[in-house]
Amino acid sequence: MFKFVKYFKDKKLIAKDRPVDSEGRAIVDIKIKDKSEVLSPFVIDGQEIINAEFANLIDNTVKSIPPTQSINININCDKLTDSDKTSFALAIKNYYKNSTLDSQRKMDNNTKILILMLVFSIISLVALFLVNFFNVNWIIIEIVDIIAWVFTWESIDLLVFQRGMQRYEKLRYLALYNCHITFKN
Repeated sequence: MFKFVKYFKDKKLIAKDRPVDSEGRAIVDIKIKDKSEVLSPFVIDGQEIINAEFANLIDNTVKSIPPTQSINININCDKLTDSDKTSFALAIKNYYKNSTLDSQRKMDNNTKILILMLVFSIISLVALFLVNFFNVNWIIIEIVDIIAWVFTWESIDLLVFQRGMQRYEKLRYLALYNCHITFKN
């Protein structure tokens, strides 16, 4: 019971710890020492993206922010030109657009597999009913029973647990894609 109360106290502490701007967006301040370390050396379909290390920094920084809250990323870097600022902002947007699309594909695949598992679950439950109705050998009844439960539990796992995590991930990436980016010199 006390751990449960402590959890909510810690949750409120985390929410109060993150500063917000005048529009209610969570503020993420990032100081960049070397601007050449931000962009990936690779260009995909004519679009620049941020490198994996910088993306990992942003991902770890926003973990305490609820995925439905808007984000304001303040980048502090010396000697940034307007071209650099535009490139950084577009690269961040491109990276998280790709991440959002990947999360959506995962959710679509999850839905397809979920439907398939539900169909197998229904078929196996009907088969279980039939083998019980016709009083087949108990070994076959047990095998069909196990198969029915496996498909049923896999369907529940896909629907309740995996889909929720994938939705959370997609919301986080979508918040980062839609983030407001400001620069300080």
